[in-house]
Amino acid sequence: MEIKIDSKVDDKYFDREIINFTAKLKSGEPAKIDETKKAWEDEGKNGFLVIYTIKSTYGKNEAKGVAHVYKNEEMAKKILPKYILEKNGVKDGKEEAEKK
Repeated sequence: MEIKIDSKVDDKYFDREIINFTAKLKSGEPAKIDETKKAWEDEGKNGFLVIYTIKSTYGKNEAKGVAHVYKNEEMAKKILPKYILEKNGVKDGKEEAEKK
């Protein structure tokens, strides 16, 4: 998967970077958060990456999305809704303590 950054915005209020991107997909492949995050890591992006949205473009082998990059995981947990974190595979410490 190849990722092209369309735009970047520094959000000083929440201390994050908001990135609009386009991901090139293989023919017939759906857009997946896990594969997109892996492609970002392969490019050497630093910080804690959260894919906020990703949607396949109809009739094209690409997907458009929005990613947030935080300095650390704790900041993301304070700011983002629980469902966004769950989509990205981030576990909440409270839930893990209750299971034990």
